[in-house]
Amino acid sequence: MKKKVKNFDCIEMKRHIQEKIYEETRNMSREEYLAYIKKQVDESYFGQLLKKHAILYSCDKNE
Repeated sequence: MKKKVKNFDCIEMKRHIQEKIYEETRNMSREEYLAYIKKQVDESYFGQLLKKHAILYSCDKNE
């Protein structure tokens, strides 16, 4: 069986992202850190989907 050549290293990407977040947040207070996380989630694609779903869900409850 021939071994497949790896073009993408998920673990390396994860470590790089974690290091970036650590560098950005290491001197933050708890409140600053929580605000940072909230901002990141709100601005992310996933956060936008959550907002859209919440709006649709709240509209369904009002009917």
